[in-house]
Amino acid sequence: MTQLLKVLVLSTALLGMAEAATSITTVPVNLRRLPSASAPIVGVVPARTLLTVACRGGWCRTSYRGRGGYVAQAYVRSLTRSAPLAGEGIRFYRSCAAVRAAGRAPLQLGQPGFRSALDANHNGLACEPGER
Repeated sequence: MTQLLKVLVLSTALLGMAEAATSITTVPVNLRRLPSASAPIVGVVPARTLLTVACRGGWCRTSYRGRGGYVAQAYVRSLTRSAPLAGEGIRFYRSCAAVRAAGRAPLQLGQPGFRSALDANHNGLACEPGER
């Protein structure tokens, strides 16, 4: 019980200090419930999958197919530099409709506002004509 409490406190601290970046998995990687190699596996993320991650201390918080968890930082390669999750100049679009309404579609990987959830076919180009 004490060990679980320590892991939960550590994961909360990691999330509070992390910054978001777009990364790609280099190999198939286990998505774990907690930031620990001994934590239960909740899924497997295939190689070459784009993810939005918040990394700290060797672990990256992310989600894949609706399941949140952690992947080992050694198995992801950053494609965009880390950026604050909020603040001046930060753009967040809830949907491709919002991107189009702002006149920003399509968004390329690395551009402000790009996130993997908007990239339906995972080609690095979000909100292309015909994508929702």
